[in-house]
Amino acid sequence: MSLTYTALAKKPRLFYQLTTLSVQEFDTLTRKLKPEWEKREYARKAKRPKRIRKVGQGHPYFGDFATLVLLLVMYARTSCANALLGILFGISEPTVSNISHKLLPLLQDRFLPQTFLRKPRSRVNTLDELLLTYPELSVVIVDGCDIATRRPKRRQKKNYSGKSKKHVKKTVLLVHHDDGIILGKAKFRPGSVHDKRLLGEDPLHRHLNTRRNLLKYADSAWQGEDPLQGWRVVKRARRNNPLTKKEKRTNRSLSKIRIKVEHAIRRVKVFRRIGDKTMFRMKGKIDQTFNVAMNLANFKQLLRNPLPAGA
Repeated sequence: MSLTYTALAKKPRLFYQLTTLSVQEFDTLTRKLKPEWEKREYARKAKRPKRIRKVGQGHPYFGDFATLVLLLVMYARTSCANALLGILFGISEPTVSNISHKLLPLLQDRFLPQTFLRKPRSRVNTLDELLLTYPELSVVIVDGCDIATRRPKRRQKKNYSGKSKKHVKKTVLLVHHDDGIILGKAKFRPGSVHDKRLLGEDPLHRHLNTRRNLLKYADSAWQGEDPLQGWRVVKRARRNNPLTKKEKRTNRSLSKIRIKVEHAIRRVKVFRRIGDKTMFRMKGKIDQTFNVAMNLANFKQLLRNPLPAGA
């Protein structure tokens, strides 16, 4: 017996454990994705050269659209091999890879607010509420995020992080301080690159500093950032130069604000395809899967913290 959305929806607790979404949240996600999926599928089939049958004919997928999305969410939520997911859904391993390849782009650029940090892109179907969520962004929280990877065959020293004591890929996340929504991220870099250098060499840093009235809260890794540019960085004690009582009080107040970014990273790493050691072989797959996990985390956060009336 193969796994389907209809069968799993009858067991809400198991459904939540496998997807981190309630059945109602999953239904909302499916409704948001289905029109765009049908549009992309029609465009993909219509441009096929020497097509004989009409678009829509031919062999159907192994399940309805809800089951396809269930496969995608479980692919991101668990670190199961494609062969095991194929056994659960009653399909072959190449079919799992093919479905994930088609559905991952559907979730890659969605559910992110359109702020000055992100240029509008074509074919981006954002949530309706996000159009009015951040008209005047005033505070963001900055922090690095490590993704563990397998030990590479080449350039091991470049990808090794002395802080994490393992081979990782790094990025920097920007999080809104009120509701914990992830506003954007920097490009992935090897593990040996410091967080401050990673952000400093990314175009995101220039966009941040163009807004001096925007407060940027960061940990002690960002020592040296200009306070006149809006940076508020945790102070670090040094040898023979301990922190004063005032600096300790300031650090505590900053830490109470910065905890939002730690919670946001946790919501992303709940999706074990990213949270566990990654096994991707395709170039760009780690970035694509991370975007999917990030957007699903944003989606859950938006549904569980609805916008106030008149926002």
